[in-house]
Amino acid sequence: MASDQSGVTRAITNLSTRLFYGKRVTAVVPADPAISDDEGSDEEDDDVADPDFIPLTHKKVDLDNQALHVYQHVPPDFIETPYAYFSKYFSPRVIKHIAYQTNLYATQKDVNTTFTTTEDEVRNFVAILLYMGISELPSIEDYWAMETRVPQVANIMSSKRFRLMRRLVHFNDNTQIPGTIDRFFKVRPLFNHLVTVFRSEPQTPKQSVDEVMVAYKGKTAGNLRQYIKSKPDKWGFKLFARASEDGFIHDLVLYQGKTTLQAHSVPMTSEQQAMGVTSQIVSVLASTMSSSTTTAIFADNFFTSLEIVRYLKDKNCRYTGTARDTRIGKPPLKSIKDMEKKAVPRGVHDYVTSDDGILALRWKDNRVISLLSTDMGVEPISSVYRYCSDTKRKEPVSCPAVIKSYNANMGGIDKSDMLVHLYRTPMKSKRWYMRMFAYAIDVSLTNAWIMYRRDIKALAVDDGLSLKNFRIQVFRSCSSQRPVMSRPRRSSTFPCAPSTSVDVPMPIRGHRSHTPDASLRFDTSLFHAPVYTNRQTCKYCSRKGNIFRSNVVCRVCKVHLCLNAERNCFIKYHEAVA
Repeated sequence: MASDQSGVTRAITNLSTRLFYGKRVTAVVPADPAISDDEGSDEEDDDVADPDFIPLTHKKVDLDNQALHVYQHVPPDFIETPYAYFSKYFSPRVIKHIAYQTNLYATQKDVNTTFTTTEDEVRNFVAILLYMGISELPSIEDYWAMETRVPQVANIMSSKRFRLMRRLVHFNDNTQIPGTIDRFFKVRPLFNHLVTVFRSEPQTPKQSVDEVMVAYKGKTAGNLRQYIKSKPDKWGFKLFARASEDGFIHDLVLYQGKTTLQAHSVPMTSEQQAMGVTSQIVSVLASTMSSSTTTAIFADNFFTSLEIVRYLKDKNCRYTGTARDTRIGKPPLKSIKDMEKKAVPRGVHDYVTSDDGILALRWKDNRVISLLSTDMGVEPISSVYRYCSDTKRKEPVSCPAVIKSYNANMGGIDKSDMLVHLYRTPMKSKRWYMRMFAYAIDVSLTNAWIMYRRDIKALAVDDGLSLKNFRIQVFRSCSSQRPVMSRPRRSSTFPCAPSTSVDVPMPIRGHRSHTPDASLRFDTSLFHAPVYTNRQTCKYCSRKGNIFRSNVVCRVCKVHLCLNAERNCFIKYHEAVA
C-alpha cells in the first residue's frame, strides 16, 4: 500500500503544469451584446470551461510579490496654457486633416459647390462644440435665438454656417470605403491619431481595462450600436479601453463584432490569435503599454480567465480581476452554493495558490466573489464596513488585501467616463459617426486636464483650474481667430440694447407685417422719432428677393426703417405722396 502511494506521488511530481493549463481550442463570440454586463449570469457565458485549476503544491501559500513602484510624475519646467495641453492631442494636424476631408466630401457631394472651409473655421467649429458642452440648451437654434442667445457661440459663427459645417464635416475619404472591413472607417483616422499620442504619455504602474459606452440611440448605425444594461448609457457604441488609475485613457479598441481586431491598428501574434475573444482584447491593450514588467492590470469578470492571466504572467505582467465561475477552472475552494448560505457570515474567504503563482480567491460580501490574481495576496486582512440589517448599523467585515487593491485600482475607466459626462459635447445627428467625433473631442480634453493636474501636483502649485474652467480656457484660445459677428435670429419680444423700448408687433410667418394707418403715418404733429431696437426687415425698401434689415424703428408707426449712410428710408417713409 505504501509503495502504491509513493508511485502516485512520483507520477504527480513528474506532471507538467501545461497538462492542466492547456490552450483553449475554441472561442465562442457572444451573440447577445448584453453578455458584456458584469452582473450577467453564468448562462450568458460560453460553454467552454477553462482548464482545471489544480495547485500541485502549497495549497494555502499566499502570494508574496514585491510591491510595484509608486508613480512619480516628472515635473515640467512650467505650466503650459490649457490650449497647449489640448492641442497636444487634438493637434493642428487633426484640424488640418478635418478641413481637407470636409472640403473633399463637399466636392464629392456636389462637384459644382462653392463651399470651402479653412483650418481656422474648423478650429472655431470645435471651439463652439466645446462651449456647448458647458452651456447646453435644448436645441442648436437656441444659441442664436434672441431670447436665449449665447454670445460666446453666436459671435463666432452664424447659425446658418454652423449648421452647414455640422452637415459637411468629414474625417475620411468615402471613395476608399469599398472593400474595407472597417465599420468605423468614417472616424478611423481620427481615433488612430488620438490613441497614438495617448500611448506615448507616461502611464501609472496600475492600469485598468474596461468597457466604455459612447451614448447613441439612433438607428442608422445598425448593430454597431450595443446594449449594456449595467452602464449609465445603456445604448451606444462599445469601446474597450485601458486607463491609468487617475483616469487617463491610454488606448482604445472600437468594437465592431468579429472584425474588431482585424480593423485595429495593432497586429496580433499567432499566440494571441489562438486565444479567446476577451483574452485577445486584453492582450492587445496590454501590448501597447510602455513597460509591462512594472505594471499590474485590473479588469472585471468579462475579461478575466486563466488563459489571459497565464499569458500576461509569461510576459512578466501582473493581473488582478474578478472572474466568472466557469472561467477559473476547478480550484479546490468552497463552493459558491455553500458560501451563499445564511449561516456563512460576510467576510469569509477561501483561497489556493497554484505552483505557477496564480492565486484563486473566493470571498463573501453582499454576494460571493471569485477572483484571480498574480499581483497581491490575501494578507494582510483588513476590515470594510457593511450595513447589517439585524443590528441596523454598519459592521466591520474582514477583507483580503487583494480585494482592497482591486477596488482601489479598477476605477480608471469609470473616472474618465465621469469626467466626460460632466460637460459632454451635445451632438444630435443622423450621421452616427458624429457622436464618435464628439467623444473624441471630450476624451482629448479630459486627458489634457488630467495631464495638467499631474503637472500642477508635481510642481506643488496650489491653485489649479477645475475641469469646467479648463474647458472655458481652451474654448477662448481655440476661438480667438477673427470671430465672425452674427446677427441675432428674428425676435421682437426681447429688448437688445435700447434704453427706450418700443412695443413693436411681433411678425408672424405667413402673415402680412404690421402697417400703420395713413393718418398716423403722415401726421407731422406727432413725434416720429427713430429708436434703436432689435433688427428687423425695413418696411420701406425691402422687396422679395432683396431684403434690407435695420435696427431703427419709428416710435409712432412702430415699423423698422433704414437710417444709415446709404439709405434714409425713415424720411422717405414719412413724406406725404403728392
